[in-house]
Amino acid sequence: MRLFNFFSGKNVLYFQGCDYKKYSEGYELYKKIFSKLGIKFISSDDVGIGNMSCGLDAWETGHESETRKIVRRNFEILRENGFEEIITTSPECYKMFLQNYPEIIPDWNINVENIWTLLLDRILKRHSLIKDKLMEVVTFHDNCYLGNYCDIYEEPRKILELIGFEIKEMDNSREDSFCCGSCGGLVFTNPDLANKIAKERILQAKRIGIKKMIVIGFKNYDLLKKNIGDSKVEIFELSEVLAHALGIKRLDEKAISEEPIEGEEKVLTEEKGGEES
Repeated sequence: MRLFNFFSGKNVLYFQGCDYKKYSEGYELYKKIFSKLGIKFISSDDVGIGNMSCGLDAWETGHESETRKIVRRNFEILRENGFEEIITTSPECYKMFLQNYPEIIPDWNINVENIWTLLLDRILKRHSLIKDKLMEVVTFHDNCYLGNYCDIYEEPRKILELIGFEIKEMDNSREDSFCCGSCGGLVFTNPDLANKIAKERILQAKRIGIKKMIVIGFKNYDLLKKNIGDSKVEIFELSEVLAHALGIKRLDEKAISEEPIEGEEKVLTEEKGGEES
């Protein structure tokens, strides 16, 4: 049965990301933003696939056979439910769907929409929906998956400018951007190094006199936010500043928090213990 028929006949899936359960507040905020801007979608949890993984973690860690199983299963689920298009606000999942799925399964025929281009287009057309412009100078951190892999640099910056921000670039930006340390599973394989990289990225913002850094992706957001220390640099995910501009949620309200995943702490503890023994 094609479940999208119960939801206004729209066959666009909002794939909320492999980390949806962990950062559910942020993904719920994006849903409100989409609704405000008139972007129609069905979220993955609406059709009972909220726990679906895109397979990137398996792919990056060299588990090719397991990745192929995940990709094929996902493709079958999407076809069974009549989805012909995917939008996702997860840079990691966007890169996987856009570039790796066609490599893994030749019959992949699901369109992967650039949500940042779509958001920019809707804001341009519905500029009257912008209720509060912060009018501040900020810096923008280029997500590695969006920038290095997908060549997406301009759209996020244009969105930020439309909602009132002036962007001051760090020394390493765009094609020469500096990783924040969250990519490739580094936070699990070498957390000390990941934290050091994140601290250096924050210092790059401080060196140019910036107090706010905007990022895309909750993994980037989470790692950088945990490493601000006494730098006085604030970290915001794009969803937060967009929600503020659209009158959905003010920036001074409770920030996006990381939700603990049942069993995760035990697994990480066991892994750490295993390394030390």
